[in-house]
Amino acid sequence: MLKCDKFHGGICFMLVSSRKIAQSASLKGLLNDRCDLWTNNYLLRKKRLKQHREIAGWGRKASFFRAQRYAAQYGLDCICLEDGFIRSLGLGKAGYPALSLVMDRRGIYFDALQTSDLEQLIAQMQQHDAPRALSAIATIKSYGITKYNQKFEAFHAALFAGQKNILVVDQTFGDQSIHYAGARPATFQYMLQQALQDHPDAVIWVKTHPDVLAGRAQGHFQAQDLQHPRIQTLTANYNPFALLQAMDEVYVVSSQLGFEALLCEKTVHCFGVPWYAAWGLTDDQHAPLHILKGRRQQARSLAQLFDCAYLQYARYVSPITGQPCTLEQILAILIPNIQAQTTLPSALQAYGFSRWKREFIRAYLAFPQTQVRFHCFLKPKKTQQIVAWGKKAKALKAQGYSKVCTVEDGFIRSLGLGAALIRPYALVFDELGIYYDATQPSSLEQQLNQAQLDAAQLQRARALIATIKQTGISKYNVGQNKSLLRPATSQRVLLVIGQVDDDLSVQLGGVDIKTNLSLLQQVRQDHPDAYIIYKPHPDVHAGLRKGQLSDNIVLQYANCIELFASIIDCFKICDEIHTISSLTGFEALLRGVTVCCYGLPFYAGWGLTHDRHVCQRRQRQLSLEELVYITLIDYSVYNLPVADHMCIPRVGVEQVIDYLQQERLNPIARKKSWLAKLFTTMRRLRIGKLN
Repeated sequence: MLKCDKFHGGICFMLVSSRKIAQSASLKGLLNDRCDLWTNNYLLRKKRLKQHREIAGWGRKASFFRAQRYAAQYGLDCICLEDGFIRSLGLGKAGYPALSLVMDRRGIYFDALQTSDLEQLIAQMQQHDAPRALSAIATIKSYGITKYNQKFEAFHAALFAGQKNILVVDQTFGDQSIHYAGARPATFQYMLQQALQDHPDAVIWVKTHPDVLAGRAQGHFQAQDLQHPRIQTLTANYNPFALLQAMDEVYVVSSQLGFEALLCEKTVHCFGVPWYAAWGLTDDQHAPLHILKGRRQQARSLAQLFDCAYLQYARYVSPITGQPCTLEQILAILIPNIQAQTTLPSALQAYGFSRWKREFIRAYLAFPQTQVRFHCFLKPKKTQQIVAWGKKAKALKAQGYSKVCTVEDGFIRSLGLGAALIRPYALVFDELGIYYDATQPSSLEQQLNQAQLDAAQLQRARALIATIKQTGISKYNVGQNKSLLRPATSQRVLLVIGQVDDDLSVQLGGVDIKTNLSLLQQVRQDHPDAYIIYKPHPDVHAGLRKGQLSDNIVLQYANCIELFASIIDCFKICDEIHTISSLTGFEALLRGVTVCCYGLPFYAGWGLTHDRHVCQRRQRQLSLEELVYITLIDYSVYNLPVADHMCIPRVGVEQVIDYLQQERLNPIARKKSWLAKLFTTMRRLRIGKLN
């Protein structure tokens, strides 16, 4: 058993004093499910006392004092649990699970009446990882990552322009951190009056807690307290970092917003003793420092406080693996979700989605304050924001619907075929067009035309390319992994990629060649002396889509047909890839293979491929890193089913690749419903008749 003073990196075994704590997914992840609920059953309790030497409660609530009593009675170590400083995508009181926790043996960070593990970390710090701390601070400020990363309202900077602005931070009534910071409810009145006195020429903005704005708690100020002509109340729910940038100084009792203000380099006046006070960074002349009894005598830098609190003291749980992870990994997961929240409307109408697609579409859009309504037959109003799949989206636009976002499968999709009803881990949402439709602009094409990447983004793209090559990841990740022998010939080896003949990517991405047979005939005509390998589309070969060619017809133009090897193994034995508009061409580019395009796929026309046709809208040369970053990171949207229970709708491409790798190593049993099996069988029969 590892002692709890080795929380940071160790696994502990723990009793907890309430059922709610025992059911916490975050705590189970940190403890590897090694936590048991304290029970009044004597025999069961005696058994568990032999297995455990720690008992935990929450904050300074009843569960903690209950744990404290049990610890004293039975000789156990008592541990205090609390939410971390970067907690979740939405409010805890709205049901969003915590992504970070703190576990404290000595006290708890907000209790200044006694020391805590965090206070000791700060006081005893000899050295710290300044580059890591400063990098994390920059990321947090850049993306506005705070404790509760809910959907914030658009910030109106004009309200604060041309004047001096002072922020007074309210908190929820009864918040434990107020009493344990040496303050009382009356302290808030005193703080407000002091701000008015200190800044006679300023506007005093009173900010309420997010729980108060959401109607889930009560604050400390009544309407009559805020009647002064220079006092303004902030009723809008702004991102704290956007708000803090508009402020000159900040007044707090014990709010975590005070530390975020320090991150923004603002002067912070403390009227209680929060964990970041009395280290030489805050104005503490109104704080009851006597409760510290001589502690916190050292001066510390902002990076040192951040290192101790966010990197060493707080512990993080990955919503993907359910296991401990780093702050940087949590930030990487939160960033795409925060970005999505800024663009998603409060209401979306989903039109024409089949029943099996509805569940995963709902998961991709499961953000706080975003409602999704599905329509089967009745069409939404033309003024509403609509999401629709492929052909249905195009049909709506043709009927005059202007607010339609087209949804399609992404580029690193799944371990298995979409036509076999395998859930996608990647989708694209395009409000302008769609990436495979070369007849009109798309959001991807627009982003590629405007791409201006910094060094960090280019490095991320290079790392992603290396990971994809190393892992052999592709769109569907199907086919047998086997070593193919290059044909014993001096001829150039060309790989011709079959597609689904009636697929929109062929009909809208093709120009003069729009069938597999036409492509084969053209490649043989252009390269009469080459050795040609034909690989049909997996859906077509599986009998699920249209486009099957008989072997006799194929072998009139190709030297051989490859049915079973993975596309990655095929790349290793060929000199060139020839395609109309298949994503395989993009996958080949990542692996340094020459690609010849007979249509206008999204990756053509940027100077990276040999193109039969020219698209005048594509006006610049791109590097492979730029193409990969915009396509796989900026444009694509990723979701994993394992993250749903932690209320995380979006993840990064790197997490999807890791997940696919785990699926390959430990295949998950895919149990289809009888309806899905019937649908697949009927589809094969229908396609067989069409072919």
